[in-house]
Amino acid sequence: MKFVIYLLLVLAVCGLVSCDRYEHAFQPVEQVDFAAELFTPLQTGFNNATATDLSPAMAFYAEDYFHYGLNKSEWEAALQTLLSGVANPVFEISFSSTSLINETNAFANWHLKISDPATQAVLADSNYVGERLIKQNGEWLLRGNQQSCNPPAAKQRVIVEYVTNIGCSYCPAVEAELHELSLLHPGKFIYLTHQLSGPVMINDPMFAYYSAFSAPVSIIQGMAKLSSGTDDVIAQYAPLVNAQLDIDAQMDYQIISTLVSGNNLSGSVQLTPKITGFDQTSLVLNLAIIDKVSTATNVSGEPLTNIVIGRKRIDISAQDFGYPITFDFNANVTIPTDAALVIFAQKTPATFANNAVIYSGLEIPLSR
Repeated sequence: MKFVIYLLLVLAVCGLVSCDRYEHAFQPVEQVDFAAELFTPLQTGFNNATATDLSPAMAFYAEDYFHYGLNKSEWEAALQTLLSGVANPVFEISFSSTSLINETNAFANWHLKISDPATQAVLADSNYVGERLIKQNGEWLLRGNQQSCNPPAAKQRVIVEYVTNIGCSYCPAVEAELHELSLLHPGKFIYLTHQLSGPVMINDPMFAYYSAFSAPVSIIQGMAKLSSGTDDVIAQYAPLVNAQLDIDAQMDYQIISTLVSGNNLSGSVQLTPKITGFDQTSLVLNLAIIDKVSTATNVSGEPLTNIVIGRKRIDISAQDFGYPITFDFNANVTIPTDAALVIFAQKTPATFANNAVIYSGLEIPLSR
């Protein structure tokens, strides 16, 4: 199972990277209806497939399929392992674009999602960018990207833990800066808003750990603490965030499953250190449920964003990373439809001195 999780993570990352160096002379895509000729039949093939018989789906893979070092038989074996024990898996296939090269060759960007309806777990969620297509015997088939190169090292995501309070006059300026940074670095920058009091407050031990009992306070990647919301302080945010964005990620995260029930969230996540001999001393896994846009407002009457409504920490200093980590905790309200889960591993020395390093992280929406 660990191999499959690693494989899917690599495929998801590789999908964002292209090693293609060929020149292309694309023709208008309207010449071929790829929905009717490939992706709709592919969806049907997956729907008719089982873990023990994947032939209805594999019929749409060319014999010379090769995607980042994985051939057709290896991909089929990985799928069989992934689907083992899953009754009636749900397959969702979509494509965003296709480019026709000639009568028998094309490229496509498409997406495959596999889930377990019994547990609502997402088993695979992969984007395929630059997938080669070939027409053989009158049928379009998938060929992979025909590449064996490895993707470059991924950069870490930056996590900011922000503390605000009702009536805080400096806080709206800080919140505007955090929102701006999230727009500038989509998918790479995550901020968590903690309210010290009021309708969305949460009793979080992080306040004591960071000595963050007044607002506004922000801790960037566990390595820099900024207090107040004056212009000179706000001017420090972007340089500190940019410096952290340039660091290679030392931890990969793969969600295995999530299940929302009222105010409860349960599931599991796979962590994979990216360096040999990773030091797990004082390592914890942080989990936070956030309400993306709250009904609560700041002193300027603006809705609070990324409000933490549930938080859990798990000691993983002795965790065997060959196995997923399970979690189960409650939000302080019914989990809303726009909620998301934020996960990040962090060093937690006994005394905080800008030394509680965060090892990247992950944010995923919580579908109900």
